[in-house]
Amino acid sequence: MNTLTERKILSVADLDWSDLKFLVEVGDAGSLREAARRQRVSVNTVRAHLAKLEYVAGEAVIHRDMSGAKLTKVGERLYHAAVALGRTAIDGADARDNGLIEPGTLTFGCTEGVGTSWLTPRIAALSNRVRPTTISMQFDYDLKRDRSCVVDLGLAYRPPADANLIVAKVATIHFMLFASPDYLRANGTPQSIDDLRNHTIVEQASPGYNDTAIDLLLGSDRPRSMTSIRTNSSLTQAYAAANGAGIAILPSYTRAITSTLVPLPVLPQMRVALYYYFHAEAKDSPILREAVDWLRDSFDPAQYPWFADQFVHPNDFPRFQPSPNGVVSLFEHMMDRMSPGMSQAR
Repeated sequence: MNTLTERKILSVADLDWSDLKFLVEVGDAGSLREAARRQRVSVNTVRAHLAKLEYVAGEAVIHRDMSGAKLTKVGERLYHAAVALGRTAIDGADARDNGLIEPGTLTFGCTEGVGTSWLTPRIAALSNRVRPTTISMQFDYDLKRDRSCVVDLGLAYRPPADANLIVAKVATIHFMLFASPDYLRANGTPQSIDDLRNHTIVEQASPGYNDTAIDLLLGSDRPRSMTSIRTNSSLTQAYAAANGAGIAILPSYTRAITSTLVPLPVLPQMRVALYYYFHAEAKDSPILREAVDWLRDSFDPAQYPWFADQFVHPNDFPRFQPSPNGVVSLFEHMMDRMSPGMSQAR
């Protein structure tokens, strides 16, 4: 690896300002942890930016000992060059990114179900509000995992325990039994919990997800053969049920985004609160504030009554219309059963 002297990198013009900012902060603070606190990021984020500097420079820019972090000779040269060009130039380059884990990127984490079926059709609206910031939308299939340290804004069914997070309830998700019209025509419509034992089930099972819901409804002694498909993906579960694979427990808003699944008259209606969270240090970030406002709008019960605390039956939902409440029939054609002609064509 070439050294700084060999490559003659003596100017900060060869380096990324967002990386230099962290070098200056470490030089001032004398500690990675204190630099991270000042920049409202994790220590790992500071390390990552310093690693990028070291990769370009070809050698270490800091060394650590029992007393903290100190700049190497190369690090001191870069530090003084950056300061000479003006500290405000470094900070001003990404003023809108204050508090974000990665400058220029808003990292948003949520469950695959809500993220795919409800928020994906609305992500363009957020992108338009925060551009040129990139939105990194990360779905999770493990509801037990606490991802608060790696996302700027997150959604979870269980609020994280970190006292440094700001947490607020954004919606109530109501769950019901759904099936496709084709399945019900072929197998009949169950009218009671006991009737369900004669039907086929499509289950979602993943860490943290209540995959015992069917057992609670039908008893743990139910025949295992009742389950035709088990998946960790709510999208796969809904797709399979829409194509006649069986009955599925799905959010009540499923009826608002597709007519290929209908709610059953059996109403073991369940509900769970949905929370958003973000780091308290980032509360003044303009980008984060825009994202939180977008989330609140996306789950506004005045526009979308299925997210209210009080259960609203899907039969009482507003009719499927493109606007005034922005409901997107995302799966209407995606979930349509393939006709024989289409199957043969493939």
